Amino acid sequence: MLAAAGPAEYGGSLRLLLADAGVHSVLLILPPPPMSTAADVAGAILPVVRGASKPVVVALMGEDLIVNAARLFRQSHIPDYRFPERAASALKVLVERAAWLAAPVSEPLRGPAVERAAVEGLLRSAGEGRPGFLPAPAAERLAAACGIPTPGGGMVRSPKEAVELAGRVGYPVALKLVSSAAVHKSDVGGVRLGLMDAAALKEAFGQLAQAAGSADGFEGALLQPMLSGGQEVIVGMLRDPQFGPLLMFGSGGLEVEGLGDVSFALAPLTLAEANALLDSTWAGRKLAGYRSLAAGDRGAVVQTLAALGQLGIDFPQVAEAEINPLYVLPEGRGVCAVDVRIRLAPD
Repeated sequence: MLAAAGPAEYGGSLRLLLADAGVHSVLLILPPPPMSTAADVAGAILPVVRGASKPVVVALMGEDLIVNAARLFRQSHIPDYRFPERAASALKVLVERAAWLAAPVSEPLRGPAVERAAVEGLLRSAGEGRPGFLPAPAAERLAAACGIPTPGGGMVRSPKEAVELAGRVGYPVALKLVSSAAVHKSDVGGVRLGLMDAAALKEAFGQLAQAAGSADGFEGALLQPMLSGGQEVIVGMLRDPQFGPLLMFGSGGLEVEGLGDVSFALAPLTLAEANALLDSTWAGRKLAGYRSLAAGDRGAVVQTLAALGQLGIDFPQVAEAEINPLYVLPEGRGVCAVDVRIRLAPD
């Protein structure tokens, strides 16, 4: 378009573009034209856009000189954007949605068998009708009842109990603070890993008890066997007031907030949606193997997401469930929910 182009040229050019079989959508960038007003151009292209069978998005460039044009577009329910990048992002979403709509319809994934009575009993007894996070041992038992593997071990309330349990599960072990006031245990020094013998375990228990001085409500520690040879990811379910259960997947461990490598999807997932969710993150792509990392059990991760989705659908009293990290073992060996947080919604 030349600088002298006016309303008729804009309208005619838009008609030609929309009539072209090689054009599936149009991004119109409209600065205030020097020979007419943006509102005049808007008036000329509005009937073209309303009669189009292809998407048209408009980027209105400027401030005072495009106010009337913006009003005309909004009155006609045609989206306008202040920057071309935002308009291009909107078109990208439309293209993605068209691809999903064109895909063959598939059934939602079924998660592992849920021990419904066990889940209901845990929610009733551990939650006691109060909103908030479940105690760590109860959250782990609930995950296991949903068919999500857990590392085993158990709650210990003294160094003696810790040594006895470690003797049964085998060294090395991990020890994690259990406190109603410490949602993120690492923030208060509440995690000790790779404990190789009874002496190290006793010392670590004392350190956790001391760390609990900054987290009231010390209840003991969760002892678990150490895992090795896998990858750490985060999975979760969050109940949105408008959309219902949302599923989350991404890079896990201590760096989850810093990396920001997470994506979300609505539950329940189809297999195609689950694969797209994983592939949209570096954590998911890395499951195929990366440098010295062996390929992870991607199928077991998908099953875990399906289980969390089923938990959110079947049990509305669960407001949030997060597993960080979900330890993904090499292909064919499954996953393990190392740290589980579950929050109940208010009645």
